[in-house]
Amino acid sequence: MIRRIATPVVVVLAIGALTTCERDLALLLPGRLMQSPDGDVSLVARIAHFSDLQIIDEESPARFAGGEVVTRSAWRPYEAHSAQLADGIIRAVNRIHAAGRPIDFVMQTGDACDNAQWNELEWLLGVFDGSVIDPLSGPDERPIGARPAAALDPHAPFTAQGLYRNGVHGEESSIPWYGVFGNHDCRSIGVFPFFDFPLAGRVAPLPLQPRPGFVLPVVLNPVGTLAYGNVTPAEPGPPSVFETPRFLPAVPTRGFYTKRDYIAAMFRTVTGPPGHGFKDPDTGPSFYSVSPLPGLRLIGLDSCDPVHLLPTYIYVGGAIAPEQLDFLRRELDSARDRGELVIVATHHPSASLSELMGSAVPGSGLRALLNEYTNVVLHLAGHTHRNRVSDRGGYLEIETCSTLDLPQEGRLIEIYRENATGEVVIAYEMFSHLDDDLPPLGDDPLRGLRSSARAIALADKGGAARQKLYDPTGAEPGGRPGDRAATIRLSRSSIRDSRDGIE
Repeated sequence: MIRRIATPVVVVLAIGALTTCERDLALLLPGRLMQSPDGDVSLVARIAHFSDLQIIDEESPARFAGGEVVTRSAWRPYEAHSAQLADGIIRAVNRIHAAGRPIDFVMQTGDACDNAQWNELEWLLGVFDGSVIDPLSGPDERPIGARPAAALDPHAPFTAQGLYRNGVHGEESSIPWYGVFGNHDCRSIGVFPFFDFPLAGRVAPLPLQPRPGFVLPVVLNPVGTLAYGNVTPAEPGPPSVFETPRFLPAVPTRGFYTKRDYIAAMFRTVTGPPGHGFKDPDTGPSFYSVSPLPGLRLIGLDSCDPVHLLPTYIYVGGAIAPEQLDFLRRELDSARDRGELVIVATHHPSASLSELMGSAVPGSGLRALLNEYTNVVLHLAGHTHRNRVSDRGGYLEIETCSTLDLPQEGRLIEIYRENATGEVVIAYEMFSHLDDDLPPLGDDPLRGLRSSARAIALADKGGAARQKLYDPTGAEPGGRPGDRAATIRLSRSSIRDSRDGIE
């Protein structure tokens, strides 16, 4: 049973969480489904798409677990397993790659971190690079005899496998990966912007200022010493109603990073490519355009880019600034001239773009723009923590679920071209961190821990109710059959192919 916390801050959070941007009724049309891409076709690209890793420092004082009554990002009973679940998804990608279906690149569509903290970012890079990760950021008050074995303890250090690299994991080619910003990658608990204040440092002010802060935080401060709720492995649950704060030692490595910090971090990974799409660690924008393969253009947009950021304002929906919109038009024009197929990647799906959030274009406007270009074939997104595929007229918009929340999956996407006509065929299917139908690639010592995390998530009675905040229809986040696996021929066939002159 979900508890009530009768406080103004929670009311404000609820209003923000329930704000919808645009009603979107588009569905995948069953008549467009095919059995397989049979015939004279060529594979253009095979992509692993996953989103919303939500790698969490669940012990941070900057997380207000009491908000779990209105937003699932505030607290989950299985959240301590986030880094291990992300490692499991990457292990699944590696197994697919090594088993004979080589993956050309990974697209990670945001919310890789949960609270925009430095230690979360370091864990994220460690998951991709294959480093030792110590997810315990604070004191462990559990009696030693009460702690589970390391392989079943989400707070114990572990070694991530890392995304497949030639010479490290085998003789197959290395898998490059690309990412975009999600709201949790650049705002506290995904909604509150943070700022540098004299004396206070970098903190995220909360609504209804000023107030005393006896039972509820006034600011979210990851390097602070006051925690509003149980945030240790011994007491991981959300706080009781009107619980007074507790003192914790300050941990400097928890501080909020900026977008510029995040981009710079993308240039110091051992996995490639350098920058993972971003162009310049010092002055480059938070969006990009790259060609990961000949004949293919990937445009990564920052959908967390409102024109203005205001203290205490709740930024729920997505926003694309005018500068980005102009950039997108230029890149689409150039890709059309080069005869490239185009994938657009954002964290927010189109329906979550909101002019109220400061977006230069609403979702309907973005869809209309993309439909002006017959070479746009995919729009990849996350944010909603659900699997959904929408027919946008000439391209598919694909939302892929979270690796932390159920169903804890990633998606494999294949793009084909029919050699005779140039028509594009898209095939996709889901995969899990617990799949057993592929040969193993090295040891997987944390499979039991990830299985336990899934069992906890399945037993979480509040999870389904909280998912409705992402999807008010209450649809199963795993998606309908057509959201999970299908082969679809795109409706437009006039895509020019610069390789052979096909019109």
